[in-house]
Formats: sequence, C-alpha cells, structure tokens
Amino acid sequence: MRITEFYESDESTQGVLLQALRCCDWKAAKFLLRLLEEGTFSETLGGKGQLFFLLDGEAVISFLTLSEQDCIAAPDMTPWIGFAFTFPEYRGHGNIGILLDHARKCAALDGAPFVFLATNHTGLYEKYGFTYWGNRKDIYGEDSRIYITPAANIVQLADAAQERARKVICQSGIREAWEDIGAKVNQVGSVAMGLLMKHCDIDFHIYTDMLDVAESFKVISRICANPNVTRLEYRNFSKTDEACLEWHVWYNLNGEEWQIDMIQILRNSQFDGYFEHVADRIKAVLTPESRRTILELKYVTPSKEHIAGIEYYQAVIADGIKTYAQFTAWCKKHPMTGINEWCP
Repeated sequence: MRITEFYESDESTQGVLLQALRCCDWKAAKFLLRLLEEGTFSETLGGKGQLFFLLDGEAVISFLTLSEQDCIAAPDMTPWIGFAFTFPEYRGHGNIGILLDHARKCAALDGAPFVFLATNHTGLYEKYGFTYWGNRKDIYGEDSRIYITPAANIVQLADAAQERARKVICQSGIREAWEDIGAKVNQVGSVAMGLLMKHCDIDFHIYTDMLDVAESFKVISRICANPNVTRLEYRNFSKTDEACLEWHVWYNLNGEEWQIDMIQILRNSQFDGYFEHVADRIKAVLTPESRRTILELKYVTPSKEHIAGIEYYQAVIADGIKTYAQFTAWCKKHPMTGINEWCP
C-alpha cells in the first residue's frame, strides 16, 4: 500500500484518483470532486489544503483531506481532517487509520499540536486515538460532533513559548525598572508555573510601600521608552479593597505581541503574597501528566471563551478532569464568580 497526495501526483495518477471519486456514491465525495474539477479546493478549504489517497496498486482504498478549515466555522481550531472515506470493499481492516496517522504526522511537521475532525459518527474515531471535544453547529446549521487528536508534542511547544516569554522579560527591562524604586517584583501566573500555552501573556505582582501614581508613571515611562512596547493601559484601584494600580503594556517580540500585566499592590494589604502562595502550591503538586492535560485543555479552548487559569488547575488537579468535554461540563457545575480561592 502507498499514500499519494493529489496535487503532488502526476497527471496520469490524478486521472485515476478523480475517476475513483466519480465512482463514489457518497454525497460529500461528489462535492469534493466538484472542488477539484472547478479548481476551488484551496479557496474552499484553505491555501494549505491537502488530499491524501491510500492505494493498493492502482486500486483506491481510502481518502481524506487535511485543511485549514472544514464545515465548522472556528478560525482558532485548525487544521481539520475531512472527507474521510473508505470504499465498501475495503472496510473492516482499519485502512482509514493509515491515512489518519499520516495526516497527524503532516500536521505535526507544520507545528500543529492538534488535529480536529467533525463527524456525525459516534464510536468510530475513538479507536484511532481521537477524543470527543464537544458539539457545534456546522456552516449548514446542523449539529456536528467534534473530535481532536494530538499531533505535535504540546509540552515542547509550551516550553518554546516559555523561552520566548523569558526573552520578553529580559528585553523589556520591567523587573529592573521597578526594582530601581525599591519595589519587590514577583512573577505570577502561567509563566511562573510553567503553564503558558497559546495566550502570550506575562504577569507580575509588584509590591510598594505606597501607591504613588506619579512615581509609578515614571517607571512606566521608562518601560515604554523601549521601542518594542506598542501600547499601554492603566487602571487605578488604590481606593478599593484591592489596593492596587493596574498597568498593562503590549510588547512586540519578532512580530508576536505579548501582553504584560503589572499589578502594583500595597505591601501588607489583603492580597499581599496570596497568589504567590497559590502558585507555589500548584507547582508543588503538578505532575508531568497533569501539566500536559492542563496545556492541552488551554490549547483546545476556543479563544472567545474566557476561562481563568485557576479553573483549569482546579479541574485537573483537584477533580481529575482529562478531556475538554469533561472540562466544559465541570465549568457549568463550578461557575466562577469573583476570586476563586481554591488552593491545592
């Protein structure tokens, strides 16, 4: 058996593949054939779309696509396996699994941690290593089951993101700017715990004896003098129970925008050291398995969903959540209102 990609095949082979699609009575195959014949395959499925066939000699056994988009409108979920089909006479032997594994490897080479698949089948793709993610409406308004499977090593991708975060911290001079006025600078959040995934954000808690707005603006002015700082936001909560000033700057690292959150907190106030203690406890109980699960859940969460990091940590560490479907159900049972005070 051999695998061939349609657009990398010679004209003679393409003719054989097109004829196989013409002989397929599956409605989706007819649509795929039309995309190929009209030259709209890339336009419809994305510029990097590929179409793989599994052949035994000249006989076409199975086919599927690997593309940037599919029937689910979700720009932050990519790539997709679609049009997966095995001809009836070759079913029952796991042939489609050969193509599924090949598609995963191709996605990994392109740096994708996961591959997604939309289907109406239940119990079919689980045996090939796919995990149920949840249901979504497709572009036709019909309900579709979405599955995911790992492609690249997500831990390696997370470690690379951590390294880029360290470069931002070093180049921005944030720590030095605050320490020069006598402030204590603590790293908190996902970077501090090694749990940074796809959101490029870095968090600091900065402790001072006074919340002197004028002095703080001088520090921020020094930070913003760096040409890689592109914008700034400021909020004053000094007269609230939080007793803090919030500073947010955006830093450009080789075209990648990082958000740096600096919360200036009054020493000995209500939250002095609180979040650092929680982070230390999480790091103490984190295992390689739980870290990988948290990173996977963070990655597969759609960008429009606003989930606090502590929700992932509690769900995985305290309640043993493993999959995104389990996590969404967990979130419904544990709605977050205000500050989550869970600590392992």
